[in-house]
Amino acid sequence: MKKESLHTLHGGDLDEISRIYGIDKGNILNFSGNVNPLGLPLSVKKAITEHPDAAVNYPDVSYMELRRAIGEYTGTDFEHIVVGNGSTELISLFIKLISPKKAVIVSPAYSEYLNEIKLSGGEAELFPLKDEEEFILNTDRLMSALTEDTDLLVICNPNNPTGTYIDCDHIRRLLERCAKTGTYVMLDETYVEFSDRERKVSAIPLVKEFGSLFVIRGTSKFFACPGLRLGYGVCSDENILNSINKMKDPWSVNIFAEIAGRTMFADKEYIEKTLELTGRERKRMYKALKDFKNIHVYESQSNFFLCKIKKEDITSTQIFEELIKDNILIRDASDFPYLGSRYLRFCILDEKSNTLLLNSLKKCLD
Repeated sequence: MKKESLHTLHGGDLDEISRIYGIDKGNILNFSGNVNPLGLPLSVKKAITEHPDAAVNYPDVSYMELRRAIGEYTGTDFEHIVVGNGSTELISLFIKLISPKKAVIVSPAYSEYLNEIKLSGGEAELFPLKDEEEFILNTDRLMSALTEDTDLLVICNPNNPTGTYIDCDHIRRLLERCAKTGTYVMLDETYVEFSDRERKVSAIPLVKEFGSLFVIRGTSKFFACPGLRLGYGVCSDENILNSINKMKDPWSVNIFAEIAGRTMFADKEYIEKTLELTGRERKRMYKALKDFKNIHVYESQSNFFLCKIKKEDITSTQIFEELIKDNILIRDASDFPYLGSRYLRFCILDEKSNTLLLNSLKKCLD
């Protein structure tokens, strides 16, 4: 791997970063992975350790109890739920099923959306979130861009890497437009659980009304278990759900991920602690970053911030290199579409770690 590309490695590449920079993986303070700093819920650890012999059995191929737990957690009908080996599997399967000839992706965004559309033989138009609009999705502008040739609309909400969002009312307007153009909508809600509840960001309440809507979530970030590979999709179109279940490998969710899922979604104490920590630190960090003279911070409803460096003589790559010397890993966001060499992203950890990052970042920029 070329040296100039190292700064774009994200928090899931800790082994690579450890090897290249000669830092023990356990000593890296990871602000790039966007994972809940509370770690795996204790309830999940207990459930897994109490059932070590579960590995001798196949999971329930219909995942009935897991889907019921997800339904209870999301407030939706369990029959509208399909589970998969992480949200990435479900993104791939849905795109393969729709096989769009022309898709629109709200961007900057997760690169796998575009990769999967290209692999399915389709073309994608990137619809830009604009800096001058604070990277907030302009739904009127987007609706004008949707035509009867648009097979698929892809939105990450809250968006990664910007942290910006649209609420349920704006999503409804988009869905009504898509109903007229015959456009399917894939809504990635990987980060929605970190948002303030009063913002009403999630589109799951709209699933029953709009059969062309497929909402995808994972557990890697909010429940801090990227290694378990558990994701789920919510859709009211029975044909879509049946087709995805036929396309995916049986038992793609392993038995321990199934046990973990049935446990974590019912862990109200962990969920409330996460919301309290993220909400408190998001407000504190945003206020602090607003006072930085050499940086612009965009308002976020996720567990991370996108910032733009205002200082002329320093780039996000240089900031990355300075911080990694102190074992602090952030994401240089210069490789995202519509961003560039002055954008960086970092997530919310615990109060002590966040303060350390803020102080180190200020030192780099002053």
